[in-house]
Amino acid sequence: MASEPTLANNHGAEEEDFISRLPDPILHIILSKLVIRDAAVTTALSKRWAPVFTTLPSLKINAKSFNPRDVLAYPGPPSVENPYKWIYALCSVLDSRKTPIQKFEIDVEIFRLYHREFYVVFRELCIAGVEELLIFNDHPRRIYRIPSPVFWCNTIVNLELTNCELVVPSKLIGLLSVKSLMLCHVTVADNDLKRIILRCNAMEKLVIIDCHKVQNIVIRGPSLLELVISLQRPVGISLKSVPQLAFVEVSLIYDFDSWINYHASFEERYAAREDSDEDFFSLSLRDFSGRDSGKTFEGTNAAANLMAFLNRIRGVKDLRLNFSNEYRVILSKEGIALPTSLSPKCYLVELKKLRLSWPSNYHTFNSMVSCLLNSSPHLTEIIICVGSSYGNKYRRFALELDFWDKQLPAECVKHHVTSATFYLKDYISEDCFCFPKFLLLNARNLKNMSIFYTGKLMDKPETAEKIKHEVLAVQKASTDVEMTIKPILCRYMYT
Repeated sequence: MASEPTLANNHGAEEEDFISRLPDPILHIILSKLVIRDAAVTTALSKRWAPVFTTLPSLKINAKSFNPRDVLAYPGPPSVENPYKWIYALCSVLDSRKTPIQKFEIDVEIFRLYHREFYVVFRELCIAGVEELLIFNDHPRRIYRIPSPVFWCNTIVNLELTNCELVVPSKLIGLLSVKSLMLCHVTVADNDLKRIILRCNAMEKLVIIDCHKVQNIVIRGPSLLELVISLQRPVGISLKSVPQLAFVEVSLIYDFDSWINYHASFEERYAAREDSDEDFFSLSLRDFSGRDSGKTFEGTNAAANLMAFLNRIRGVKDLRLNFSNEYRVILSKEGIALPTSLSPKCYLVELKKLRLSWPSNYHTFNSMVSCLLNSSPHLTEIIICVGSSYGNKYRRFALELDFWDKQLPAECVKHHVTSATFYLKDYISEDCFCFPKFLLLNARNLKNMSIFYTGKLMDKPETAEKIKHEVLAVQKASTDVEMTIKPILCRYMYT
C-alpha cells in the first residue's frame, strides 16, 4: 500500500521532467499565449521555469496586463484606476529582464499623466536593442508624441505607430535598420513624413493609413518592395525612386463620416443635410477641398494624381486599387476623361496580377479598366470586385454595346490573361456581365473564369439562371476555359 503514492509521485515527476526538457523557444510560445501577469507567475514553478519569463522575446502591454481589477469599467478605451501602480509593475517586468526584448507592443494611453516614465521606458528599450516596436493608442482623441529615443535607435527593424503624433527631430541619427514601417492615423507634417521615409533607407515595406495633416506623400525607397496606402481624403502621392517596387495597394476610400471628428462645420451640415436643398456629396466635396484653416490641399486633382501615380510604378507585378463611391464622385466632378492607356514609356510591363474594387459599374471605372489593361501587355490574372451603388442619382448608365471592343485592343487580353474573377454585389443590370463576355470572346489563353454574385441577383433566381445561360453560351476564344458562376454570401465578398 505504501508503494502506490511513491509510483504516483514518480509519475508526476516524470511529467514535470518532460515539460522541463522542452527547449526555451517552445516554452516562450506557451508563455506568449498568456497575459503578462499569468506568465510572470511561472517564475515560481521551478528553477527551470524561473528564467523563461525573463527571456521572453516579445511583450504585449495594455491596461489589462497586470491587475484586471484596476481597470476602470466606464465606456471607452480601457484605462486603469492607479496609473502609477501600473507603471511600477511595467518597470518591474523590464528590470527583471535577462535578455533584450526583441518585440515590444504597448498601448501608450496609460502614460497620459506620466510623460517622464513614458520617455524612460522607451529609452531603456532602445538602448537594450529592441527590434520590433509597435506603439498604439486606443484613445484616438488623445494624441501622443513619439518619444525621441525611437528616432536614434538603429536596431529597430519593424516600426508600427498608431494614433500618435510624429515630430521628427532636427538631427535624425537612427532608423537605419527599419525594413517595415507602418503609420496608421498618425498626425505628421509633409516634411517630417518625407524625412522619416528617406531615413529608412533599408525599408522594404511601407504602410500609410489615413495620416492626418499630411498633404503630399513623397516616397523614395531604393529597397522598397511593398507599398500600401489607404486615404480618406485627397492627398498627393509622389514616387521619386522605387526601382524594386513589386506590390502596390492603394485604397482611396473617401469616407466622409470619418471627417466628422475633425470638422465641426461639416458635422453641423451633415446633421442638417435633410433640411438642405444642396446635394450631400457637394457638401462633402467642399469639405475635402481644405481643412479647418481653409487651406487647399496641393495636388487635389484626383484624376491627375491617379495617372501620375500609375506612371511611376512601371515595375510593379501585383497592383490592387480600391475606390469608394465618394472618390468616383470627385472624379466625375472634375470632368477629366481618363486616357485609353498610359504613355508607352510608362507601360506596366511587369504587371501580372491586377485587382480592382469599386462601388458599381460606372463608366469612369470601366474606362480605368481599359486604361490599365491597354497598358499591361503581360497581365495574366484579373480580379474585379463591383460593389453597391448609392442613390438613384448616382447609378451608372448602360454601356454602349461595343464599348469594350472600342476600348480594348489590349494584347494582354488576346494573348496572356489566363484567370479572371468577378465579385458582383447588389446587381442592377446585365451590364455587369459585358466585360466577362468580352473576355470569353477574346481571351485566347483564358483557363478559368469565376463569377460570384450576391445582393439583388440572389433574390431573382430566374434572372440569375437566364444570365448564367447567356454567359455560358458565349462563343469562347479559349476552348478549355473552366467556368464557375454561383451566388456567394456577402461576408465572403472580396476575400
